[in-house]
Amino acid sequence: MNKNIYILIVLIATLAAPTLAASQDSGRGVLFQLGAGASFPSYPSQVETVLSYMDSVPGIDRLKLSLDIALGAAISQQAYVMARVDGMADRLYDSHDFIQMNLYLYSLGLRYYPSVTGFYVEGGAGASREVLQSSVAGDTASDFAFGFGAAIGYDFNRNARGFGLCVEAKYDNLTIENEQVGALMLTLNLCWK
Repeated sequence: MNKNIYILIVLIATLAAPTLAASQDSGRGVLFQLGAGASFPSYPSQVETVLSYMDSVPGIDRLKLSLDIALGAAISQQAYVMARVDGMADRLYDSHDFIQMNLYLYSLGLRYYPSVTGFYVEGGAGASREVLQSSVAGDTASDFAFGFGAAIGYDFNRNARGFGLCVEAKYDNLTIENEQVGALMLTLNLCWK
């Protein structure tokens, strides 16, 4: 795994540890989020050309989805340290065969609510990976590399604690086999805090 990831983990843990106990007294605790939605990946030009051509062939359909799962620990009334997994699937298929590109970002970061609930911003960095699945050639995976992401969202729960729904727009930048891949994700999330 990349040295930058280890440095990020140590830095976040060092900054968060002193304030975790204080946040428990303030009424905040953990945050759990699970979501799904649409993804809009942007690949290097050669890959995008091949995928666009395949998508234009009659009888081939394309489906682009995103999933996320996140766990956070409050460090103040307005902020959480977040551990998160974002997954994006880009699938081309017909009635017999398929090819699917899965992009992942395993990240640590911070989420900040300026007004305790409602609007929030989030940023994080960590390990990126691609898994290519095919009905003909099987599965292959890239090595882990560095990736980062930034999000804006809105939490519809008016209370600082409890269940709610969030809408989120997140952009991830991933390094896959020394190439840069981007993905915009628009998700609806179930959130408990």
